[in-house]
Amino acid sequence: MGDKPSNPTGRDRLARRPNEERTTRKGLAVGEIGPRQEGPHAPGDRRAAILARSAELFATRGVAATTVRHIGEAAGMLSGSLYHHFPSKDAIVAEVLAVFMADIQRRFAEVARRAGTPEETLRRLVHETLAVIEEHPHPTAMYQNDRQYLCDRGLLEPVDSASRAVRSHWMKALEAGIADGTFRGDVPPEVSYRALRDTLWATMHWPNRANFSTEEFADLLVDLFLHGLRRPAG
Repeated sequence: MGDKPSNPTGRDRLARRPNEERTTRKGLAVGEIGPRQEGPHAPGDRRAAILARSAELFATRGVAATTVRHIGEAAGMLSGSLYHHFPSKDAIVAEVLAVFMADIQRRFAEVARRAGTPEETLRRLVHETLAVIEEHPHPTAMYQNDRQYLCDRGLLEPVDSASRAVRSHWMKALEAGIADGTFRGDVPPEVSYRALRDTLWATMHWPNRANFSTEEFADLLVDLFLHGLRRPAG
């Protein structure tokens, strides 16, 4: 996970993007936040819907500014009914972030399981990070924009703990690459890790990000990171 960008915030960008431009990776539009009147749901479906609508509200309004009433209206249910699914707003915040971090950990564990060369592993870690940002824009914005709220409410440590586990995948790939001569050894792996990590998480604010597929963008960043701006000799 990266440091909080200064300008523009993920919240600003999510809030002001035209509705037709706000789509998920699968091309499904993310609509204006408002009540969704839906038919009967199984408890699991209703819980998932609450989490999805809450995450969008948290990202665009801010966690602190979002109330249980806002969530109830967005989910098309009475605010009191939310307590049948979650004991508090903070419980919803915690689960949104837990699902987010669990997906990152699952993806990175799969990369490690299929690990090839250090460069191949690094490339796949970059790809999976960009895929997570693309598929989970709202939890990404929450983590970057609402760290103080999360810290004050005791919600940040579980996320940071999971982030430390994610860090180990990056460090193992970088250290293995230094050991076998793939990566230069005069740059500490911690410096390389932080530079790459923070760049990746900042890309959610880049206006030209949509010009590239995830695979294209991952390849571009890896090549830039490994080979720099200098033209190849010859």
